[in-house]
Amino acid sequence: MKRSRLIEIIKEELQLVLKEESTQYNFEGLLQTDTSVDTGRPQKDILSDIRSLPGVTIVSSKDYVMQGQEVFAFNNPNYYAIIKVKIDPHPYQSGFQDEDLQQLFRDIRAIDGVKNFKLNKPVEKTTV
Repeated sequence: MKRSRLIEIIKEELQLVLKEESTQYNFEGLLQTDTSVDTGRPQKDILSDIRSLPGVTIVSSKDYVMQGQEVFAFNNPNYYAIIKVKIDPHPYQSGFQDEDLQQLFRDIRAIDGVKNFKLNKPVEKTTV
């Protein structure tokens, strides 16, 4: 094969890859954690564990004020935060199914220091 033809094939393949659409899932939920020194974990470690779950690409967190609760994340047995999570479905071999999403929620709830997690809004599926 001539070099010029090889370069042409590579350019064509690159154009296909660049035009390829990708699906991502976004969800938002209320996360309750125990960040107390005696029994809990630092919030940054809990969020890091969420980021390490398969498919999770971005996790952002914002304090959530519950009536009668303390607002700070340090040494708080009932710290609440709204988390926004983006999921890339590519690590899932058979595609990202509802069962995978439910398992992801169970995995979040099973992280040491997490007391509860529940969705605030429906999961959004977007094509980028």
